Amino acid sequence: MTPMTAARERLRQASALASVLGAAHEAFEAMLAAIRSQEDPATGLFSAFIMAAALAADGRDAIAFAPSMPPVGSRDLLDDEVDVRVPPETVARLVSDLSRLVRAQLTRSAGQATDPADRDACDQAARCAAGIHDLLAGGGP
Repeated sequence: MTPMTAARERLRQASALASVLGAAHEAFEAMLAAIRSQEDPATGLFSAFIMAAALAADGRDAIAFAPSMPPVGSRDLLDDEVDVRVPPETVARLVSDLSRLVRAQLTRSAGQATDPADRDACDQAARCAAGIHDLLAGGGP
């Protein structure tokens, strides 16, 4: 879970809009990597993970073209090694917790953004993060 831990720390330290957007982008990528490590239809959380992955991709994409989004490097967190032995319930909790932090930071940033496109991107991505939290914290399908 190293990518998620790094994303959480970066997000906690972010304060300016550009740094929040970059950290949120990284967090959505880390959530996608963690979720994809759980692509086993035999688990009871499979459908929640599939829907959460779609929301994580949508959230990442929502902020990717925000005017204040800093350039994204070529590093792809989806290529990072994720320990597939972690139980699905643990991954769900970790992703849910990170998504709650992403939502809080993006909601705060939306309120401070001066560019309407930045506000819209933050709002849309925050809704995606809220959806991930709802799915994986037990409020899902």
